[in-house]
Amino acid sequence: MKKLFLLLAFTFELYAPYPSSERYDTPVPLLVPTPSGYLLRAPSGAELRRLRIPTVPEVIGPTGVSITELEQSCNLNDSIGCAKLGYLYHTGESVKQDFTKAEAYYTKACNMSIYSNVACNNLGELYEYGDGVKQDYTKAKEYYGKACDDGYHIGCTNLGILYIEGKGVKKDSYEAKNYFKRGCYLSDSAGCINLSILSSENSSEAEKYARMGCELNNGTACWQLGDIYRTKKNYLRAKRYFNIACELNDGTGCRKLGDLYTKGIRGLVQNYAEAKKYYMKACKLNDSVGCEQYKELEDMDIFGITISPNTNKESETSK
Repeated sequence: MKKLFLLLAFTFELYAPYPSSERYDTPVPLLVPTPSGYLLRAPSGAELRRLRIPTVPEVIGPTGVSITELEQSCNLNDSIGCAKLGYLYHTGESVKQDFTKAEAYYTKACNMSIYSNVACNNLGELYEYGDGVKQDYTKAKEYYGKACDDGYHIGCTNLGILYIEGKGVKKDSYEAKNYFKRGCYLSDSAGCINLSILSSENSSEAEKYARMGCELNNGTACWQLGDIYRTKKNYLRAKRYFNIACELNDGTGCRKLGDLYTKGIRGLVQNYAEAKKYYMKACKLNDSVGCEQYKELEDMDIFGITISPNTNKESETSK
């Protein structure tokens, strides 16, 4: 009778009617994730993620336009030409990097109408980091705010970071959350991640915003959602979101998936070969802990035994 009860409970776990967005046959779209490479820490120690790269409108006119043609376009008060020139001088793409020129072109584009929000955001970055201009958090706030008010998602998230760090403004987590929320609902995955981090741990709100970030194809948001489900002991859903993160080439997601296979917890058969595969991928994606876990399993195979990493208890003898 006890075995029958356990079988029924496990079957319910597998086939319970999940919300439509949670069904296993309706996976989150797996597209190329937006690169994110700058980590900031909130006062609580949680990591807040943002983009530390200048952005430029996707539609910038015909490809192969020369610098001279862009300059002529900008001189005719074409905001697209000015924004593109600012971006090129900001990044050093196709031209010698020149922050002073980037600031001049961004300023001109920011004061126009079309694509002014992108130029304003990038101008805010120049002032926040002091690239080619005197570092000025007040001006950074002004330009991020202008970009956000004009509907640019990254500008909202960047402004939220200023409120978290107290740069140019008084530290205010409430205001930060408001701007992260604006960024998130404007489809900025970094804003969603930060909202999830600042929400009560494992709360429905944290789950909601992590899911929104994951649906925007951000691997970090996906494994954060997986962590929430793992804490709730819903290991099948945790595996699903760790797997999505890994497919989005997030090393932490791959490593966490490897951990599940190493432990072989409820609903997932222990499989060291699979664990090694995911640890190896995590390592290739620059996850140092994944490298260590892979090496441990690899070393154990040499001696003909396989034990769980970071434990002294032998869990399986292969020979």
